[in-house]
Amino acid sequence: MKKMIIPGTGEMIEINKILGGRVINDGALEFIISKIESKAESKTAKRQAAKIAAIIWMEIIQKHPFMDANKRTATETMLLFLRKNGFFLETSTAGKVYISLKLANTEMDYDALVKWLYEKIKEVKQ
Repeated sequence: MKKMIIPGTGEMIEINKILGGRVINDGALEFIISKIESKAESKTAKRQAAKIAAIIWMEIIQKHPFMDANKRTATETMLLFLRKNGFFLETSTAGKVYISLKLANTEMDYDALVKWLYEKIKEVKQ
């Protein structure tokens, strides 16, 4: 299986700047990267992508490393990760907002998010 391309902290910060925010906790971003590197091993590329996407989405939303736009930054960073690795998320904007709010309110755990993402992630046809 090919190695996944993970957005770096600089890319996360740039996405947040575009959305009008600013960093308040650089350490949280580094923690997200290290969590991905230590936790995301899987047998298939799609399952690994779902796990990494879940970590990105959940951790940025719940750890609040930015002054503002954490949910939007988390969603855009997760989508960037999927694009870089040949996947896309097949859901509406309303679906992404709904899941973001569930994560922000801690109404969805990591395993449920991985399961949801695994069902919604599709490979880009070459």
